[in-house]
Amino acid sequence: MPLEYGKGAYNRTQGNLPQLDVVNMFVEQSASQGVIMQSRRPLAEVVTVGNGPVRASVERDGVFNGDRFTVSGTELYRDTALLGSIAGGGVVSIAVRAGEVLIAAGGPLYSYDGIDLIEVTFPDGSYVTKVIYTAGYFVAVEAGTGYLFFSAVNDGRTWDALDFFEVESEPDAVYDIVTLDGVLVAGGPNSVEFFAPTGNADLPFSPIQQRVFEQGIYATGCMVQDDNTFFFVGYDQIFYRNGNVPEAIGGDWLTERISLSSTVRLYLLKDQRHKWVCIRLDSETWAYDLTTGEIFELRSYGRTNFRCGVDFGDDTTGKIWQFVDYGTDNDEGIVERLLTAGERLLEPKSYDSVTVECEVGTTPFLSGDYTDPTIEFRSSDDGGNIWSDWEQDTLGPQGDYSKIVQYNALGSYSLPGAMFQIRLTDPVSIRVSGFYDNQSVHGRG
Repeated sequence: MPLEYGKGAYNRTQGNLPQLDVVNMFVEQSASQGVIMQSRRPLAEVVTVGNGPVRASVERDGVFNGDRFTVSGTELYRDTALLGSIAGGGVVSIAVRAGEVLIAAGGPLYSYDGIDLIEVTFPDGSYVTKVIYTAGYFVAVEAGTGYLFFSAVNDGRTWDALDFFEVESEPDAVYDIVTLDGVLVAGGPNSVEFFAPTGNADLPFSPIQQRVFEQGIYATGCMVQDDNTFFFVGYDQIFYRNGNVPEAIGGDWLTERISLSSTVRLYLLKDQRHKWVCIRLDSETWAYDLTTGEIFELRSYGRTNFRCGVDFGDDTTGKIWQFVDYGTDNDEGIVERLLTAGERLLEPKSYDSVTVECEVGTTPFLSGDYTDPTIEFRSSDDGGNIWSDWEQDTLGPQGDYSKIVQYNALGSYSLPGAMFQIRLTDPVSIRVSGFYDNQSVHGRG
């Protein structure tokens, strides 16, 4: 019989509910086998920029020949060339247009025009917490207020003290802004408001009537836009997706995880067809898959968090990362892939075996340590509170496509049920299509 397995993670402290670990594995739809689980690809270094951590990194076609602009630590780089220092300890935003780059980090606003990096003269000498470029204007959030200033047309170095608009529905400070189909979306602690471009040079953005969310956002860095929508962590610590009204996603367990963290940051990662909105907390990184709606956990070797952060930058060093086909996250350590299966039982059941239908015989290593990769298995009969020791099987050498991954003589289980986990720490990919109990295969039962 097939066993249910966690296609999305679940980690709820209240109620001591069984925890479903889905680590570095995500859902994918297969034409031949239906829903399967794939392991996330490892990381390889693209370039190292400064000493880190990487706080933001942007490259755009048509902007300075597609060069990368990175804030690493307190310094701004064009590719690997140092341009100067950036003051401000807040979330970094980089806004670009052809011929100019603006940078804000909760301090002064900076502009780079291909020749020099300068501190911009901003109205009232105020600090800026976020800057974006849209509809021919740079738009900047004045720190601690509900004011949004707009620059001169295509000129991020010219700002007039009278060129501003403000949120209206609530006496909010603005924490963050994104753009959606040309519409500017501003979020504060009490509301999210929408502003449409007007084409009027005196007031280029105007509020959209009857389009206000009576739900605010948690902090700067808690809004991201992609796939013709946007996502945010609300002031109530619930994860939302834009809709006619905010659509709560992720469930109670995710809200609990967010509430237990002192820091929250959203950012996007993309790998092939998959796009993930990542929710980075103090010591956890959760990834919401835009394609499937499932959430899984991202981790790096020796860490509880995922080291690849905003714009694929490293959270400690100055490395910029990319996903590659196989390896060990830049040879720093072997990545753990973890998946949980099981069933709830109302009466005793004996498990003579559990078979894992998975990718076998595809290791890329023809010599050395990983010619026959190890896959581990353990079980729990008390809702995941106590686990057995890890048992080992292998995925077979290259070409052994008939290898069966099976664990035998597991014993009898009863209420609350049986839980099983597999773990792979060798640097090879794995695809899992199912778990089956008491399956007789190749004479094994």
